[in-house]
Amino acid sequence: MAEDFVIIKVPNILGKDGYGIERFYNLINKPLPHGQYVLDLRQVNFIRPYGVIALVIAGRNLSKRSGKTVIIKNISMKVYQYLERMNLFEVSSDWLQPTDILELRWNRTLRTYNLLELTVVNQFEDIGTIVSRADNIFKRWLQQSYLRDLLNVLIELCANIYEHSGDCYGCVLIQKVTYLDQAVVRLAVGDLGCGVRGSLLGVNESNVMEDSFDYLLKAMNGQTSRLTGRGGLGLRQVERIAGASNGCLWLRSGNSAIFSRGIGTIQGIRNLAYVPGTQVTVELRSPLDMK
Repeated sequence: MAEDFVIIKVPNILGKDGYGIERFYNLINKPLPHGQYVLDLRQVNFIRPYGVIALVIAGRNLSKRSGKTVIIKNISMKVYQYLERMNLFEVSSDWLQPTDILELRWNRTLRTYNLLELTVVNQFEDIGTIVSRADNIFKRWLQQSYLRDLLNVLIELCANIYEHSGDCYGCVLIQKVTYLDQAVVRLAVGDLGCGVRGSLLGVNESNVMEDSFDYLLKAMNGQTSRLTGRGGLGLRQVERIAGASNGCLWLRSGNSAIFSRGIGTIQGIRNLAYVPGTQVTVELRSPLDMK
């Protein structure tokens, strides 16, 4: 007997950042019938990097729940080309599968000057490779001080995946867009590891119902379990850099999140749908530096 398909209709929210993506996490976390899950993207016409991370999270969660690959269907040409360009289907081939491989595929090239494709952080050497590639891409657009800030943020977030999460499939991606005379750089990372609470306690998140907000504040204030033993102010530094560029930070772990536009502006959000691991998006803004 063929197994039933469970259709999840995705609203047009994958182009949002931070709190806007929570409607999607609510969809994939609610009780669902048993079957092979299908993400219907008919309504989706725009995606940002944090939305790509949300698709990876959804694919991994739902495929683990069903034991089957999650199908993505009704993808518009524009959205399909973007996801192809972002390397989603290659990185997530064990969890996500589009129903149709479109004939007109995006011509992905390693010489792009606008984005760092979805990339897995699996070992220490990956961090150096990712940072070097980001340097080569974004030095075309960013003034030196802003480029240095971007790379520092990237190092911190990738190191958190490698050293803290315990997840060998944690991912990062970056995209630059241009608004008037500004370069807006959006960086997103996500994993399904032990989460901020598990990292600080040195254990897996066994009690998923416990409020994780206090642990986010501890992490922001410098508490760490980093293997190197160095400081713990990395996330506060990320917050400072984001605020200094008129950007923002969204840090999510477990069932809580923090939003900040710079030191002293933290807003806490509790009682979110529980998602394992840690998901972060950072927006940085820089005057264009055309070379």
